[in-house]
Amino acid sequence: MRCQKTSLVVGLVLLAAGCGRKADPSTVMDGGADALVDGQADATPDAGPPTTIAEHRFGPFGQWSDPIDDYLAVGAQNFPGVFSADINELIVFEDRMWIGYGDANYNLGGLIPIEFRYFQTADDPVALSAIVDGEGQGAPQQTIYQSGEEQIDRYRICNGALWQAGIDSIDTDELWTQANTNPPAVQGNVYLWSGTTWVKHRSITGGEHVHDVAFWNGAIYAVGSGADNRIEFEAGEIHRYLWRSTDEGQTFETVQRIPHPVPGDGDSRFVHLLPVTEQLFAFGYESDFQSGTAFIANGTLDGTEVVPIPAGNLLSAVFPNSTTPLPDGTGLVYGVDVSQQPLRYAALHVAADGSSTRITSLTGMTVLDVFFHPATAEIVYLVREGDDYTTDPVTYDLHVLVAPLSDPGDTVDVLQYSVPAANYAIAFWDGGLFMGTHLGRLFKSVHEGS
Repeated sequence: MRCQKTSLVVGLVLLAAGCGRKADPSTVMDGGADALVDGQADATPDAGPPTTIAEHRFGPFGQWSDPIDDYLAVGAQNFPGVFSADINELIVFEDRMWIGYGDANYNLGGLIPIEFRYFQTADDPVALSAIVDGEGQGAPQQTIYQSGEEQIDRYRICNGALWQAGIDSIDTDELWTQANTNPPAVQGNVYLWSGTTWVKHRSITGGEHVHDVAFWNGAIYAVGSGADNRIEFEAGEIHRYLWRSTDEGQTFETVQRIPHPVPGDGDSRFVHLLPVTEQLFAFGYESDFQSGTAFIANGTLDGTEVVPIPAGNLLSAVFPNSTTPLPDGTGLVYGVDVSQQPLRYAALHVAADGSSTRITSLTGMTVLDVFFHPATAEIVYLVREGDDYTTDPVTYDLHVLVAPLSDPGDTVDVLQYSVPAANYAIAFWDGGLFMGTHLGRLFKSVHEGS
């Protein structure tokens, strides 16, 4: 389904109400390796091998892999200059690095199967595709690698396992659900990595879009938007949902669904989850199609329903671009702070009790992505200079910052570079930094001297 977009006015937040990050249409198919390499290391050389990421001395980024060229060719042929060419997500889990890509606004998954792609080693730039077990969980797969999604945008590690939220089902899956339910239902997917295959569960009633999953208090939670059946959905009765599973995604129950107050006049979604020790946060919005505006709808689960975050908590006025749960029971939130004028990007650290504080070392910057490296208990931030929401820079001056888990604001700048458009994904793997770009390419920076 093509996703509605909204705009910003004072006191409101601009949202890409589609299912992923937005590509820059002017640069989607431009540039190449030289467009990214314009940075030098800023760390002091070590006497011996580095033991933490912050101690590394990194060389400039260089092009490493072209893992989605087949997808880029289909996008360029059908939606030239406007489709998302981003590698929008990187995660390292066990012995592989996984990527995210696709376009849930232009729905390229109906033209070319969107796959779970990964790298086996940090030295081999050839991307492989993982088998998806989708038997009985939607329309027959075109290939054993087809995911059933228009876009793969966010991986989550939940209770030691790797999950993926099904952001937007392909049309054939939606038609399969309608043919097998009465009244015709709306269903969404989640995927669980078994170690050899991705197991698909088409088990979320109401999930036209399933944006995020999280583990909290012994259960898997998911959030998104939609309606229980097509009759509701086609009448414009859109709801934001919180779902819960206690059987590893085989079934989900609806914890709460909150309708848009005026059917047909807007969208309503929960888009991000953040579990901390004592609270589960759900971040969302409610939009108005007539005015092109959207209101923040952030809340916490009180046991039975989502209640609004109190005004004294900074999280009540931030719409996240994303969240990062941390293994000490705290978390990170980064996005647009609508309490400031002009609107600014902000990054917050959320304590185990749910209280939040600004990360002052990131003031004046925009966090684009966050990666957590468990082996050294370090946080890797991809940031750009400038925090003004209303103005896009001509050149993006980017930095890779590293901080310890014990103090997320104690950052060290390990690499700086400039690019013509923002990049979206960062990871550290086997001694190297990896960058997912808006051009559908992966770049790598290795430790100098290694």
